Amino acid sequence: MPRKRIAVITARADDAEQKEIICGIAEAAFAADADVAVYSNIYNHWVDDEQLNYENIIYSLFEPCHFDGAIITAEAFRDISVLDEVIGKLKKAKLLTAIIGGETDGFVSVYSDDEADMEAITDHLITVHGYTDIDILTGYEGDATAIRRAEGCKRAFEKHRIVFDDKKLHYGSFWNDSGEALAQRYISGELPLPQAVICTNDFMAYGLCDALTAAGIAIPDRVAVTGYDYTGGRIYHYPLLTSYRRNRCAMGYRAVNRILGCNYAPEDTERLVHGNTCACGAEHSQLIGELTSERIGQYHAMMSNVAQLSSKLTMCRTLAEYTSVLSEYRYLLHGADKLYLCLDTAWNSAGYAGEEFLCCEIGKDIPPVSYRDLPPVFSEERKAPQLFCLSPICFQKRLFGYTVLSYHYPTCYDFSFRDWSKAVADTLEFLRMKNDIHYLKQCQRESSLYDALTGFYNLREFTRIIEAAGEGCSMQAVKLSFPTDGEFLYGENYRSDIIAAAAKAIKRSCLGHEVCCRTNDDIFLILCKGDGSIFAERVRMMLHNEICGSYDERQVIISYAVGGNSVEPLCTAVTEKSLKDMAEHSERTEMQHYNALADIRSDVMRAPEKALTLSKAAKRLCVSEGYFRTVYKQCFGVSYNQDCINARLLKACCLLSETAMSIYAVSVSCGYEDEKYFARQFRQNIGCSPMQYRNRNCR
Repeated sequence: MPRKRIAVITARADDAEQKEIICGIAEAAFAADADVAVYSNIYNHWVDDEQLNYENIIYSLFEPCHFDGAIITAEAFRDISVLDEVIGKLKKAKLLTAIIGGETDGFVSVYSDDEADMEAITDHLITVHGYTDIDILTGYEGDATAIRRAEGCKRAFEKHRIVFDDKKLHYGSFWNDSGEALAQRYISGELPLPQAVICTNDFMAYGLCDALTAAGIAIPDRVAVTGYDYTGGRIYHYPLLTSYRRNRCAMGYRAVNRILGCNYAPEDTERLVHGNTCACGAEHSQLIGELTSERIGQYHAMMSNVAQLSSKLTMCRTLAEYTSVLSEYRYLLHGADKLYLCLDTAWNSAGYAGEEFLCCEIGKDIPPVSYRDLPPVFSEERKAPQLFCLSPICFQKRLFGYTVLSYHYPTCYDFSFRDWSKAVADTLEFLRMKNDIHYLKQCQRESSLYDALTGFYNLREFTRIIEAAGEGCSMQAVKLSFPTDGEFLYGENYRSDIIAAAAKAIKRSCLGHEVCCRTNDDIFLILCKGDGSIFAERVRMMLHNEICGSYDERQVIISYAVGGNSVEPLCTAVTEKSLKDMAEHSERTEMQHYNALADIRSDVMRAPEKALTLSKAAKRLCVSEGYFRTVYKQCFGVSYNQDCINARLLKACCLLSETAMSIYAVSVSCGYEDEKYFARQFRQNIGCSPMQYRNRNCR
């Protein structure tokens, strides 16, 4: 039976209040073996900023048909109207929905019992400390939450038969400034100082304590102060505040119980947070826990080296490189089991489509998966339920897609994820600009002398140089052909990458006197002094190691030609050779087992020292050794064993030419255990000893 799923619609899920609610939801859902998917924006949506608020488009991705119930945390939103589309979908689908901290027709409402909590903290001041002269500081006058919390205090007075004077009820803003304002009234003598002041949230209590302490009024000797909510940060104020932990987890429990019809209700722990603003004094274990949590947070902030991540992401040229860098910096996402990058298939086009996505698991070298509805991770077979956090990747008013963070424990991402996500969005836009066709055309336009992509001369300037060079020179030609026109994973085009890599290999082949050109037909022309035989040998070796180590013939085919000092005949010759090579490749693709054979050959070219033995290669194809030997030679025109030898020796040639490694080290790097056997095989195939080759071809 498929595992049930609950959707949670919230905002700024990394805020302490929302984080606690989500933890309660996840805890109850996990007990019922149900997954949880959290849809949340990232930035401060309470600010009117068109670009920041655009990330609320994440909520449009929610579709009720994939879930067994939904929970909306209304208190997280300044204006619930941002969820009009979501609410409309829920009502149309008639999906059982619970709304925490709010009311909507047709939905189950779940509230925290603020009145009972405020009654409990008032009871503490009356019964434990014997206070009867108590002031109350609550929120805005007329605000339902402010009234409800004040009524809880009054209920305690009534229970203990203490007459409460309404003049001792003061209204504020639920923020520090209202606590500071009340303190000034006490300090100035406008109001008499009571035995205790109950603040209906921590922020007002912080403001009150800070102002009274600055004025020299000792707390709790002259007046006791209590807060409510326990939103954190009390270690930054003096004295340490006595507060009461609002049971947000319980709201999550109750919401899940209403949706799944279960009865998850763990025993309520002591929620009074002892501090030094009443005579009880701070509790050692609570304080140590807060300090430990703060140290962990500061460590995470220190380790969140987002600037270095941004720098590396900016240098990426392909999405494959990009995801590789994300994998390297996955440690920045503290506590997450897995990270999935879900990009719109049109992420690198002019605008967002949002119809189909590509999902790539960061940290695993596997191809991305295309999908339309929920990411495939939701349907994976798992032993235990998971919590998934879906967050938008937005650059200004453009949505690239979203990330999915997977957790096995009821927790959620912390504040560092905001910086990480911002870095990803900004650098994705940079990568998109690199891949934008108009941007590429602009970057690759030819100047009056040079080809911008490779730095080589253009054809016109190269022709002028040839005419001035005179006799005693020869030319080489290299043409790149692309069987699939450069199509690649993730919808990218790697043609420019291969051209740039080929130019790099040709530059490394030059010994100092060659002149290079790139034509519009992806032909490289090189003018050499003398017959150019050494250069021809070097350029084949360098191109093999630079290109064939990363791409195979299904992506690029390299053709060669040599000639005199005339451009047009040489270009014609290399083009004809390219057409012939492409025709032979096309015939090979029709052969049985072609792709499997090409994969094996690609592995050999990429790492010849790790090439499979003939028997293992045959087993990989599930055929006999004799049959494998036959089809391999029919396909590529060379035996498998000889192909492996050629690949090892080409790598050896490169190491001998480009490094100072000893002959022994070169032989080991190329997969040979016996240096003498390597030298003998090198001489048989190359025509000279390794040392002679080094002396002849060393830069």
